[in-house]
Amino acid sequence: MPNSHPDAPPAKRRSRLPRLAALLAALAVALGLGLPLAARQAIGPERLRAIAEQALTDALGRQVTLAGEVTVTFTPWLGLSMGPVAVADAAGFGDAPMLSARKLEMTIQMLPLLAKVVSPGSVRADDLTLHLRRRADGRSNWDDLTAPRDASAGSGWTVALQPRAIRLENVSVRYDDDATGRSLAVTGARLRTGLGQPFNFSASFNAAGILPDTSLECHMQGRASLDAALGRIGLTDTRLETALVVAAPLVPGGAVPARLVSRLTLNYDPAAAVLSLTALDARAPGLRLTGQATVTDLPGAPKLRTEANLTADMNGNWRDFLGLAGPGDGDNLVAPPVSGQLPAALADPPDAALALDPAAAGQAQAAILASADAAGLRLERLDLRLPRGNITATGAATFGPTPSLSGQITADDVPFDTLPLPGGSGGWPIPGPWIFGCDLDIRAAVHRSTIAGLAVADAAATLRGAGGTVRLYPASAVLPSGGVASLEARLTATGGPDGGPGCTVTAALAPGGTKVRFSGSLDATGAAGAWSLTSPDPAGAAKLLGLAGLPASPLEAKGQLTLLAGQSGRWSLAGLEARLGDTTLRGQLGAAASPADALAFDLAVENLDLDRLPVAGSSPGNGGNPLPRAKGKLRLDHVATHGIEARNTVLDLTLGDGAVTAAVENAEVLGGKLSGVVERLATGRTAAALQLTGVEAGKLLGKTGLALSGPVTAKLAFEAAGSAKGHLGAVSASLDAEAPQLFLTRLGQRQPVAAPRASLAVKGLEDADGFDGDLVVAVASAGVSGGAATLGLRELRASLAAPISLDRSGRLKDTLAGKLDASALARPAGTDRDIRLTLSGPVAVEPSGGFTAGDLALNAGGAAATAKLWRKADETGPTQFTLETGQIQPRQVLPAWGVAISPEVPADKLARASLSAAGSADDKTIVISKLTLGLDDTRLTGHGSMDRNDPSRGKWELSVDRLDLDAYSPPTPATAPPSLAERRKPLDLKTLREAALEARIHFGWLKKGNVLFDANTVTFNTKGGLFTYRQESPRFYGGRMFTEVRGDARDTALKTIVELKLEGIEIARFLHDWIEGDSLASGTCTFVVAARTSGANEEQLRGNLAGNGSLQITRGELKVRDHDHKVDGQPQEERVPFDVFSSTWTARGGVAYSDDFRIEGQRMLVAGKGQVDLRDESINLSLMATLAGGSQVPATIIGPLDGPKLTIDRSRIIGDIVYRVLQGIVSIPGKAVTRILQLPMR
Repeated sequence: MPNSHPDAPPAKRRSRLPRLAALLAALAVALGLGLPLAARQAIGPERLRAIAEQALTDALGRQVTLAGEVTVTFTPWLGLSMGPVAVADAAGFGDAPMLSARKLEMTIQMLPLLAKVVSPGSVRADDLTLHLRRRADGRSNWDDLTAPRDASAGSGWTVALQPRAIRLENVSVRYDDDATGRSLAVTGARLRTGLGQPFNFSASFNAAGILPDTSLECHMQGRASLDAALGRIGLTDTRLETALVVAAPLVPGGAVPARLVSRLTLNYDPAAAVLSLTALDARAPGLRLTGQATVTDLPGAPKLRTEANLTADMNGNWRDFLGLAGPGDGDNLVAPPVSGQLPAALADPPDAALALDPAAAGQAQAAILASADAAGLRLERLDLRLPRGNITATGAATFGPTPSLSGQITADDVPFDTLPLPGGSGGWPIPGPWIFGCDLDIRAAVHRSTIAGLAVADAAATLRGAGGTVRLYPASAVLPSGGVASLEARLTATGGPDGGPGCTVTAALAPGGTKVRFSGSLDATGAAGAWSLTSPDPAGAAKLLGLAGLPASPLEAKGQLTLLAGQSGRWSLAGLEARLGDTTLRGQLGAAASPADALAFDLAVENLDLDRLPVAGSSPGNGGNPLPRAKGKLRLDHVATHGIEARNTVLDLTLGDGAVTAAVENAEVLGGKLSGVVERLATGRTAAALQLTGVEAGKLLGKTGLALSGPVTAKLAFEAAGSAKGHLGAVSASLDAEAPQLFLTRLGQRQPVAAPRASLAVKGLEDADGFDGDLVVAVASAGVSGGAATLGLRELRASLAAPISLDRSGRLKDTLAGKLDASALARPAGTDRDIRLTLSGPVAVEPSGGFTAGDLALNAGGAAATAKLWRKADETGPTQFTLETGQIQPRQVLPAWGVAISPEVPADKLARASLSAAGSADDKTIVISKLTLGLDDTRLTGHGSMDRNDPSRGKWELSVDRLDLDAYSPPTPATAPPSLAERRKPLDLKTLREAALEARIHFGWLKKGNVLFDANTVTFNTKGGLFTYRQESPRFYGGRMFTEVRGDARDTALKTIVELKLEGIEIARFLHDWIEGDSLASGTCTFVVAARTSGANEEQLRGNLAGNGSLQITRGELKVRDHDHKVDGQPQEERVPFDVFSSTWTARGGVAYSDDFRIEGQRMLVAGKGQVDLRDESINLSLMATLAGGSQVPATIIGPLDGPKLTIDRSRIIGDIVYRVLQGIVSIPGKAVTRILQLPMR
């Protein structure tokens, strides 16, 4: 067996190696632990801090201050720990430090130092604050720190960046830029990295000032790699989460704060120069954006391509942020979420297809595919799906010396009026000068959509621009009526204050020839210029636009338009002048100073006829937009409606918050002044309080036919509660009118109406079907006096109460059926007793326009009657009526009326009476088509009419079968001639001048003044002061009678002609009845008178009488009485026959002369001459009586006509005989002349 001991020593050497390694390790530990301690003991803490301060100061070129302890470590890395640390700011930037930290630690690997390689290890900093500033002159406080240094040039040292275990806690950075005035602050920043390559990292910070009034919270986490040689950082699966809060409105009127949160994943490969953004999810209240994007060829020539989906709730709060709707309450979705956390991660994978889902109710979705590079931007596809309708678009924009912009937009079935539009004026929407520096070609097409309330079947527009000119042409739309509207606009760059454009716009609307033009300037400050509008047929243009019809009158308008840019949104129309037919509008209107969305106006209208100017209806689809805020004055020089005119009207109008208030400052209506307020609140409540003072009653009641005059005061109160559906709801209205006194002009007399009052009250409910309620009308007056026609009416009362139902247009839906009650006290002239008048009965008004007042009970002091009035719907003529009294007992009624019955009236007279009438009436004429009046045995029938309800104006045709006027009004004995005062009393010529009457009365038998008329006809015509009275009877006392009086009352004096013819009458009987003469026993008479006269009173008529007359009686007998010889107490009578009894008269100056007075008989001839003075009714007649034997006896008749004195020599028998003959006929001339003189006076 071999021996192994010689090899023992090598085995012992192997056992020493571990011990050597342990020794070296112990030595390294001792050095690592001991060297820092030895250095601190050898150098000392103060000396070490001073060395560190000096080293850092030399390295940075800034004064570095170390306020705390400085610690040095050598193993395993060379490390330095210090704090607090402060680095001074650059010269001229103040004494405050630029950088400060509570604690700062850095390590450098030791072994690489042996190869002159500086390899930093870990970096840790706590509470680090950095303040960066830049002055307005461009200097910054970090310029010297970033300047190149050659301190290590030629030293052979290199730096190998290998970041590891970086820990930054609570870092704050502030940046102030005096040049721009902006400040950026980053607070609470932290950064942590792992070890090795690649390394994990996480970072977060809060920032303010990136955008004005915004704050940003950012969190990042992922993996990164650093290529120290190339200085490039790569990112892998880095999650980025942000929360952006905007504290200021994005647009004026926008809600605050606006919050946007987002999450996405970043991947950046520096070798491939590709940056990808995936799993993008950004959200705001009501909005969500998802998608992905890729950027290639970084960093030299980046190219972007993105696909995104945008989902929007059309009623979401994002509308509030953009000012598209009013701000919500404080607890709405605008506020940040309570948790402050991001939404959960999306369930969709990052590479999910970007296709649109079916749109949810009330949501809009958009799919966007776009790309961009240095050459331009391309919108490859935009698909926008709205709740109603779709919009698609493509486009491209190129950059460079000659940029261009092109696109194609198509909209289908889109109600543009329902889309959210800016509610405020966030700026000037007109594009800037860039639009004139590029080539434009943008085309749009719209199908089956609504724009501005119009249903547009098809519309197309093209916007082109080149060479500094932009033109919108052609642009056309097919409107609801089938017509085509076209628009042309041209903008040319002229250089405004900011180099902006000037523009000229021309618009044409066809058919109808309507044209709108604008010419002016447009720049960043706004727009200003002149505009005009002309339309030969605005009604056709309105119909084309789907509006209600306008008057078919030419329309012209012009003015100056001014628009101010910026948030104020101020605009104005000055020098406005518009003419539509006879209506002219002038004034100005525009945006008010405050509030921002209000209008101010001051407009004046010269002539406005509301009946000829219907209001255009609302546009389809307007959605019931509220009235704008507005305040101003509307002045109406002349306005008319329904026959009522108002002048110099001034309205102070206020509109806003859904309310309208109109204060009537002044209005002249019907001769009076109108004032008051009309108000409609946003709740729908409407109230009005109006007062009309000093209005002329004649103008107010002109259509009623009542000739009233005097001032009237009227008050109107109206109140409606309103309803949720826009109707008036419960309505209450009242109208009260009164006056101290009015005057009623009737038959030429002004009759006072004391304290007249009228009221109207309406209560009910107005809804979609119309109005249903109750109506009460009341009229009252203290009294009417001053004329016989008024019957002295006092305490007049009338009322009508009825339910009423109206449709939406104000017309009756159902028959208005009510009850009429009226009463009054009457006192006829010459009486002292009041008569109670009452009228009551049903009244019905039909919706078709007809009405009926049937079975109206009329009672006048015991005289009862029934009246009926009606008019059918299809009749456009007057109202029909009937009146029936039944049997009336005048002997009972007349005393109740205060009319005394003469005791001379026979007892069988005034025993019974009746009245029946039928006819029609309107505001001008009353026509009596059938009239029947019965009084005892007398019956009157006929027909007639009255113009203007005046009995003195009209036409009548009447027939009376038998009438004994003397029975009802017994003739009074003849009296003495009228006194001189009575003769000088002026004649009433006014009645003759104003009268316009045609009357014809046929009497079968008439007795008047003891004279009997058989088959008598009386005719009276008067018009304009000319009149004719004619009376004829073919059977008058066995002969014929004709009388005619013609007159002229137009001048101050009456001019008249009288003709009287009595032919073949039985003179004895006639004289007995007419003048109670009993001197003739028989004879046939012909009596003719033709005379004329004139005068203003009876005295002048007598004095101016001229004419002639003749009397001839043949084959008669005179009654001669011998009073000295009596038989049975009566004078002895003898009859003396004669052949002729005649005379002719010629009158002049009121005196009638005759020289052929003659009585011829077998026994005697009487001849004479003389005169009759009609002025004082006296006679002077000289006679010569010749008997058959030739004896002559002279005689005279001298004295008043009613009792002349006969002088004759009665001493002889012949004289006594002549006396008895003449004594019988001496009274005939006086009584006859007296009756004749009464004709013109009547």
